[in-house]
Amino acid sequence: MGRTVRKIVSSVALFAALLPLLACTGGDPPEQRAVPSELAAESREAHRRLPLDGAHNFRDLGGYRASDGRSLRWGVLYRSDALSDLSDDDLVYLNRLDLRRVVDFRSPQERERERDRLPPGAEVTLAPIVGDALDPRELEALLLSGDASGEEVADLLVAANRAFVTDFADVYSDFLRGLAEADGLPVLFHCTAGKDRAGFAAAVTLLALGVPRKTVMRDYLLTNGYSEDHTRSVLRLIRLASLFRTEPDDVRPLFEARPEYLEAAFATIDAKYGSDDAYLREGLGIDDALRARLRRNLLE
Repeated sequence: MGRTVRKIVSSVALFAALLPLLACTGGDPPEQRAVPSELAAESREAHRRLPLDGAHNFRDLGGYRASDGRSLRWGVLYRSDALSDLSDDDLVYLNRLDLRRVVDFRSPQERERERDRLPPGAEVTLAPIVGDALDPRELEALLLSGDASGEEVADLLVAANRAFVTDFADVYSDFLRGLAEADGLPVLFHCTAGKDRAGFAAAVTLLALGVPRKTVMRDYLLTNGYSEDHTRSVLRLIRLASLFRTEPDDVRPLFEARPEYLEAAFATIDAKYGSDDAYLREGLGIDDALRARLRRNLLE
């Protein structure tokens, strides 16, 4: 039971999230599973999530339209949850993506507990987002104690998204600079649940490309549909591991992508910098020349 509990609560939100416990898909051999970039344009959106056995929130960021009318290329930028439970068939499938680089936002403790399984040839960039606001051990005790309230848990995620803007500018600046390298694609970036640290990385990338906030929010909220079955199973396990002290509704906010979480980051950007452009320029050091390279690299 102890290892099961650790796998459930070792990593959530900003500094911790949860590991895949269920297979997302199954059936077709890896060579028969379609990659979104290989499909007809009208079919790609329906196949945005890649059909992996060991990751439930692995998806292609292609197709989002920027303000200049161009769209993010398919098959160059992927976001995901943890990669430690990928099957051998998943690795065969991922080989087809020809990944050049994998960016891992997890803490050293998370990486040690659950090591990524990766296809050969991908360079790994460690970009840990860690801090004192959420300690995995304290979070584990909170989740299993039965003392957590839904409001308290949601507040943790609101605070985490504010911290992405105020405390981790260097991490996200380096991430964007890497995406501007012409020979560095395709890139996969991930945390553990694939919704908070990786979710903000996706958001700031789309903003830098000129994708409107409404579309950024829509991408952020896709996690809920992709993770619904997984979340339901994890909440049942937490209920059992807590000896029925913890009510699922009290901790559900921890496993969801809620509009108010990302809106907290947007509000922090507006309060501190006044606009997305000013945040990118002053907060992240992404000047016009770098944004132009980023757009040349990612848009079509």
